This record gives sequence, C-alpha cells and structure tokens, in this order.
Amino acid sequence: MGFQSPLFQEICGEASPGLGKEALARYGATLIATSSLFNGVGRFFWGGLSDRIGRPETFRLILGSQFLAFVLLMRTDSPWHFALLVCYVLLCDGGGFGTMPAFVLDMFGARVMPAVYGAILTAWSAAGIAGPQLVALIKDRYPAELYPGRASVYSFAMGCGFLLVGFALSFLTRSRRGKPVA
Repeated sequence: MGFQSPLFQEICGEASPGLGKEALARYGATLIATSSLFNGVGRFFWGGLSDRIGRPETFRLILGSQFLAFVLLMRTDSPWHFALLVCYVLLCDGGGFGTMPAFVLDMFGARVMPAVYGAILTAWSAAGIAGPQLVALIKDRYPAELYPGRASVYSFAMGCGFLLVGFALSFLTRSRRGKPVA
C-alpha cells in the first residue's frame, strides 16, 4: 500500500511523458483516496459474503483472487488497469479485517478469541512493517535507472509467493459455522 502512489505516478509518467510532477502527485493522491474507499467497502462486502459461504471459503477467494491481481500487476503498463487492480487488492485487504474476527470466533470460540485475534493483528502489523522494508530493499537492489520495471515485478512476485502460501494454508481449515473448537 505504501508504494501505490509512487508506482502509479511512474506508470502514469511513462504512459503520458508530458505530465508534470504536480499532476502526477495529484494522480497518486487520487489513487490513495479511491483505494481507501475500496478498503472500507471491502470490510462490509467480504464480511457479508463470509456469512453466506463460510469464512475459509471467503479467505480462499480473497487470497486466490489477489494472487491473480498481483500476477496482472506484474504485467500491466496501463495506468487504468493498475489503478483498478490496486483498488481490488485494497478491497480484499479490507475484507480480511471485516472477516477475521468472525473467522477466529468460529474457529476458536469466545474464550480464546481475544488472544488469538490479538496475535493475528500483531502478525498483520509486523507484515505491515516488514513488507515495505522488503520492497524498499528490492527497489534499492534494482534501481529504475539501471533495471526499469524490475523492482516492481520482483515486489509483486514476492507478494504472489506470500499469497500462494496463504491460499495453500487456507485448505487446512474447514468451515465450522457457529461450532467453535474450544
């Protein structure tokens, strides 16, 4: 999320070389605002869907479809496609926050829900710190002047790897719909 504006500005600048820094900054800010709205909507959309089809099934959809979005992000040079894909990824990110509390409650019960959910939020926060650091390392290793486009491709490929692992792990859970383990 932290790199969506600079990446979008880079793509817009390549698509329309005549755009000035101010216009590119406005485009980047507009994408941040728009994708934030998608993040908020995702909390309701995916949470409601998980009530209908089950929590693990919803997470499989979130993770699997984000994997496809990241594959497409590696390949796009269209500002519009990039913006739509980023908005979709943020829709899914919000969906994780909208679905996870009920998922933890279903899987572990009310007694341990606070501890388990706290651990999940701690891991999510750690990923929010580590992810941008890893992307920054990739950007430093593959500067755009020497390796045009490589840093973003490698960054999205790394995201694909994490999403694929999460998707595979989602098959270790079954929907319990109101029947907690504990």
